[in-house]
Amino acid sequence: MRPTRDLAQTPLFTQQTEHLSIVERTRLSYERAKIIGRAYALTVEDVLFLSPKFWNLHTDPIASIDGAAATLLTLQYNLCAGTLATYLPEQPGLAPLIQRVLDFDVSGQYCLTELGHGLDVIHLETTATLLPNGDFDLHTPLERAAKYMPPTSPVSPGFPCISIVFARTIVYGEDHGIKPFVFQLHDGHTMTSGVSVKLLPPRGGSKPINHSLTYFNHVRLPPTALLGSIHKPRDPRASFFAKIYRVAVGTIALSSLGIASLQVSAYIAARYSLRRHVVDANGVSKPIISFQTQKQPILTAIAQSFVLHEMHKQAVTWFMDSSLDSRVRHAVATVHKVAMVQTAQRANFALGDRCGAQGLFAVNQLPVMHSEMRGIAIAEGDLLGISIRLASELLLGRYALESPRYPDSPLAKHEEGMFAELRAVLALAPSHRSASYDREVLPRSLPLIQAIGHRIAYEVARDAQLDAPLLALFEIASMLQDEAWYVEQLGVTRAELREREASAIEAVFPRLEEYLARMDVAPYVIAPIVSEERWERFLGTLQAFGETYSAWNADVGIASGFLSNDVPMQMVSHRSVRSML
Repeated sequence: MRPTRDLAQTPLFTQQTEHLSIVERTRLSYERAKIIGRAYALTVEDVLFLSPKFWNLHTDPIASIDGAAATLLTLQYNLCAGTLATYLPEQPGLAPLIQRVLDFDVSGQYCLTELGHGLDVIHLETTATLLPNGDFDLHTPLERAAKYMPPTSPVSPGFPCISIVFARTIVYGEDHGIKPFVFQLHDGHTMTSGVSVKLLPPRGGSKPINHSLTYFNHVRLPPTALLGSIHKPRDPRASFFAKIYRVAVGTIALSSLGIASLQVSAYIAARYSLRRHVVDANGVSKPIISFQTQKQPILTAIAQSFVLHEMHKQAVTWFMDSSLDSRVRHAVATVHKVAMVQTAQRANFALGDRCGAQGLFAVNQLPVMHSEMRGIAIAEGDLLGISIRLASELLLGRYALESPRYPDSPLAKHEEGMFAELRAVLALAPSHRSASYDREVLPRSLPLIQAIGHRIAYEVARDAQLDAPLLALFEIASMLQDEAWYVEQLGVTRAELREREASAIEAVFPRLEEYLARMDVAPYVIAPIVSEERWERFLGTLQAFGETYSAWNADVGIASGFLSNDVPMQMVSHRSVRSML
């Protein structure tokens, strides 16, 4: 049982937050993150060796209630605690600080990306200059060198913030490469001397968090602030990527939230579609789940969540296999992220639409989860950027992923066909940096990596003996994302593809309740549209003006058939009702 199952039903998580100020909502997210972190009680060994408990934290459906808390948790435990734990054997003095981070007594942050340096962060411009007495002078020389995004501004008095800050280390005038430093940015209300932040406005649609621009004006740091050696590395590039290894961990860890997003979105849409009725031409009331237009996105998302759950387990196994080429392990992380995020985003968008106007409101979780996944798509390397890099390396033959286990499957043939097409382009291009490569290959890099992800997910789920109806629905849903290729290359017709999808949906539908129960996400659903009881309770919380529906319902009546119990009326004026009648 997840350690947050009961926690998700407490007032801390079930309360409505839409009426709160941004500051209050931000503070609430910190409180939620703290209590979730303490429920998991991760140890140094958990974050250093990536235990099952570590991965479980990143697939916990409680993230669907508060994505800001989920962001704070991965910053805290993966990036901050994980990095500190790496240096603990050589710097045992870090132990007390790591424990404070693990206990969530401080906010642990990770300042790497700069305003002017995203995917090219290896060219960051923040400097840490060694002084004659052994201290370091940390400085932001230009506006574009401001650390971008980490939530470093004070949010709650008495809740300090410490951060790992990456800077180009200058020793006696020589560049010794990018190195991490750790120190306290503020004590909960007062910034450390020389440190300043500018609070950014909230991201659109997401739970608010105190994302900031962070600046350093000749901040004096003691020698102990440096993590690792001061010596110049033999290979600065390799040294840098080794130091930011936890970013690669985050590529898998953070995108794992796509599973919970799929599960919770599908559950909400399913319960709403079972509850919501319409009257057909014969005057019979029936739930909208009976229509194929509702079944298709809901059942597809359910199937995808089960398949991707199996993929996640395999991806973690591969990523933690030290016998594999490190480039292959990073490639696995990239494929995992693309598959998870693209699938969750597409499903969430469709499911939100199928809930009509109800799907627009944050209280019903769907639009907020969609916005949170947009953030995950960019965090730890945006999908397109990491796909371009991986696609180019695979096309150039620098390394390869595992060969297809079922080469005759449609998804394996699709991947093979895409590789053939792009390799043909590469063979005619002057180089992989040419204009023709830019025009023909770069825009198709993301679809290529997505095709690899679909094939791997299908094969892993097939080997895990996942229910055949779920596997079949996942397969056809993946095929329909590049329908033209299958028509052109495999000779199937569009009608045949649609028939396959319809058959797969009809095989899954009778087991809907079973699959909803197996996902085990009901305790994490706070959306009022999933039941009449919750909806009525929600209506009682709304600010009212004038007479409410319950007060004059008997007088107005619904003899005309205009209103029904299936379409709850929140607040309608006498004048508007008269005009509609």
